[in-house]
This record gives sequence, C-alpha cells and structure tokens, in this order.
Amino acid sequence: MYSAITNIFYKILVLLLSLSVGCSGGSIFPSQDALIKAKDEDNCKMTAVLWADMQISDYLLNRNEPMKAACRDIAAMDGTMDALVLAGDIAENGKGSEYRVVLDNLNMFKGKINNILPASGNHDIRLRVFSNAVKNFSEFSSSTNGNLKLDKLYYSYEVNGYKFIVLGSTRTEFEEAYINETELNWLDSELKDATADGLPAFVILHQPLKNTHNLPDAWGSPIKTAGSVGAQSDDLKRIMSGYKNVFLITGHLHSGFASYTYEEIDGIHGVNLPSLTIAGDGYAHTGTGLIMEVYEDTVLFRARDFSQGTYLPQFDMEYTIVK
Repeated sequence: MYSAITNIFYKILVLLLSLSVGCSGGSIFPSQDALIKAKDEDNCKMTAVLWADMQISDYLLNRNEPMKAACRDIAAMDGTMDALVLAGDIAENGKGSEYRVVLDNLNMFKGKINNILPASGNHDIRLRVFSNAVKNFSEFSSSTNGNLKLDKLYYSYEVNGYKFIVLGSTRTEFEEAYINETELNWLDSELKDATADGLPAFVILHQPLKNTHNLPDAWGSPIKTAGSVGAQSDDLKRIMSGYKNVFLITGHLHSGFASYTYEEIDGIHGVNLPSLTIAGDGYAHTGTGLIMEVYEDTVLFRARDFSQGTYLPQFDMEYTIVK
C-alpha cells in the first residue's frame, strides 16, 4: 500500500519515537479503576469515541505518547465500542510515514472498535498537491476501515442505523477548508435522509463555523472568519439548521474542555473537541476526548482523560432528541 520511500521514513520515525519515549521517562499507562463502558449499557443504542487533532509528526515526537496512552485505555476496556471518530488533523503534514505510526497506535486496540471513521483536517492536506493528499488520506482510511474506498474527502457512513456525515475540503487550503457547491448539496440530501425518522445525525467537520466556540478570540485573531471552516460557513449553517437533531462535531481549536466546548448554533448542537496530543486551555491535559452515547431519547457526551483512564463528569453534556 505505501511506497518503499514511505516505509523508510516510517522506520526512521519509529526509531525516533522510541528514543523520545526513553528520554522523556517512559510510557504512560492509564489507570484501570474506571474502565470505558456506557453509563446505561442495557439501553444504549450506539457508542462512539471522539478524538481530534492528533497531529502525529516526524519532528514533534512528544505527541505520540499521549495517543499511545489513549489507545491503551481503549484496549483495556471490556467489550467493544461501535465507532471511533477521528475529527481531522490526524497527521501533522499528511505524510504516509506519519499515518503509518497512527495505524500502529490504532492497532493496539484491534477488535475493540467496530468502525473507525477518519475525517481530514487542514494539516492532512496543506502544503502538498491536493490529489496526493487525497490519495494518502484514502489509503490511511481504508487501512483503518476496509469499507472506506474514498476518492474524495467527504463521505457518509451508518453505525447502528445512525448516520455520520463526514465533510472535507475539495481543494488545498492552508487553515480553512473549501466546501464546494456539489458537497453542500450532498450534505443537504444526506441530512434529509438521516433525520427523516427523527434520529439524530452527526456531522463531522474539522473546522468549526465562524463566530462559534469563542471564535475568533480562540484563534487569537481579529479576522472574523479566523479559525473557522471559512467562506462556506454561512451556507453550512443554513443547511444544517434546517433539520432537527443535528450534531456538528469539530476540532481544530485545541481549546481543551472549557465553557465553549458545547454551543447551540441556530438549532445545531455544536461540539468542539480538544486536541488528543496538544494541551489546550481549560482542562489543560493531553489525552482528552469525548465518548458519545446515543439512547432512545437522548445523546450523552462524556468527557474522558484517556491518558489517565478517568471520566471528567464536570464536562459532560446531555441533549434531548426532538421527535
């Protein structure tokens, strides 16, 4: 699947990561006192782990250990989870060698997650020819989930009857994304189908909408669209707000768990994930993400420090499904 040159870079990267762990005092092993499981296992319809912004790198080596620790936490749980969502910026520079390291990490819990759903972020596609970025991301995606045969960066996928709608840029951008008219129309059609029977729909997009989740202040910029998806923000909001029970799950901001993690956006439930490997504001720890539990009448988001193996109930949120 990957080229000989990619394999050489991968081997060098694995060696560097090993040396980095040795110099930093060794591996992190999460506590097993509060293993991952649904709050109400008998009535839970679907479970998903939500991670963002791993940004595994061949020169920022300290990012790998928090991801490995989080993977150990999943490996230790009893039973399985229905899905793992990777909400963009999986690799720092979209290199095949970086994706190989991510795959090795994910293989630590092989058999524990039934469906892995990657989304692309700006780091996965910038600074390279777009067709090559799509090829690298597609190869990575099919390696994590054999049902994914992507020729573009957006797709939909059903888990236990619930639809995940994964958005992605249609051209190379540096920080923002570009969602063309074809993809916007496709999103509208997918949402219509997903919500027809009153079920919630989960839209995965790396960058948040503008003026949400403390933007643009969270990006440290006076520019109105800074840190957001960009020019199509209003169109995306208009389409999603036309349907009930739409959850928009984003990353990009590295904000940590804080008062801006959850936000109501014209009827859309906005959820912004912390970076898995880069400590942000608020609860400023690496190894953090959410576990989503879907029930007949509610959707519950449970915050977890995967590297420590602990739940963080002060950052939980539960939504009622509107019938």
